[in-house]
Amino acid sequence: MSSQQPPKIAFAGLGAMGFGMASHLLTSSFPVTGYDIFPPALDRFLKESSNSAASTAAKTPLEAAQDADFLICMVATSAQADPLLFDPTTGAVQGLKLNATIIICSTVSPAYITSIQTRLTSLNRSDIRLLDCPVSGGAARAAAGTLSIFSSGHPQHLQHARPVLECLSARGKLYEVRGGLGMGSKAKLIHQVFAGVHIAMASEAMGLAAVAGMETRGVYEVVVGGGGGGGGGSWMFENRVVPMLERGHKPYSAVEIIAKDVGIITSTSREYKHPLPLLSTAEQLYLTSISAGLAKEDDCVTVRLYIPAHPTLVADRASPPTSSPNPTTTTTTTTTKTLPEPISNDVTIETIRDLLIAVHLAAASEAMAFCDRLRLDADLMYDIVTNAAGASEAFVKNFEALRKGGWELKAVPDAEGVRDRL
Repeated sequence: MSSQQPPKIAFAGLGAMGFGMASHLLTSSFPVTGYDIFPPALDRFLKESSNSAASTAAKTPLEAAQDADFLICMVATSAQADPLLFDPTTGAVQGLKLNATIIICSTVSPAYITSIQTRLTSLNRSDIRLLDCPVSGGAARAAAGTLSIFSSGHPQHLQHARPVLECLSARGKLYEVRGGLGMGSKAKLIHQVFAGVHIAMASEAMGLAAVAGMETRGVYEVVVGGGGGGGGGSWMFENRVVPMLERGHKPYSAVEIIAKDVGIITSTSREYKHPLPLLSTAEQLYLTSISAGLAKEDDCVTVRLYIPAHPTLVADRASPPTSSPNPTTTTTTTTTKTLPEPISNDVTIETIRDLLIAVHLAAASEAMAFCDRLRLDADLMYDIVTNAAGASEAFVKNFEALRKGGWELKAVPDAEGVRDRL
């Protein structure tokens, strides 16, 4: 691949993350042809990239794939990916040139990845290089080219695609998950076990703090600051509680996205006959939020399930950001609302901390046992999780104890301590 002539890229799926990825490739001198089934998304891509002579738009996947060296698929679901690739009239596969590369960056099931390879072979297109490269990091990191990428596939094919994948990923966060196609998707699913449980737990913890009359910003600051939080922190708690505290905060990720990911995980776990009770409970919270009409809302909206009569209670009980609140006392805020009486005076910051630790440990136990079942390398998953949105203080502290105990909590001293205190 000549550095003087960067490869041509067809990019399908210009949503929040896809748009950022495609735009970053353009600013990095890759010629990009964009495609999205939603015309306004395609219009936005053309408008934002109007200063680049290397950007074009296509009306169909087939048109986008013409003369492309790489086809990057960043659509939301496998149901969207299937016609994108294989529609007999407009599908991209029939337009790809000999020895082109398809990079699946969407979060899909490992089984779907292997089914793509089977279909390519049946269509006499085994010349096409297929790579399984789901991504994580959100829209801002997508636009900055600092995503985490969990790549899998034939080693030579991965090497061929490295300039493209390195452009999209942060240094040190382009992971090669060995074992063949589908292993990248398996790694992403394990990460999302942590993420899916932690998002739900952040809502539960803050909902409890609010109904107990605690000053909610103080709870947040103690947990994320470690001053008395004592190991209850997680990446998702630090990230997702902020929109609960501040009205009008820009959403991070919709409920329907985490619900989709969790649904893929629980479906995959059934294929392997492996139980995931904690994640399955979280899945029901997301489905309940969707059934309540909240699918497009930020996924932190699940906190409303714990405070249905007062959906803004976490924000209402929060002190202003510039103050130095005391989370052990009931709130005194500037709100003019009449707040409900606390349900209990027995809930303390230590209670919230212990609940967070307990669930984070249970999530780690559940996720890493499934990691073993999927034949993923535990050390690689530790590196991925602790450097991404699935991180928690409890996992970092107790990883080795969990491993020595075969991922069972009975081997973890912190688990015993939390059980006794709760």
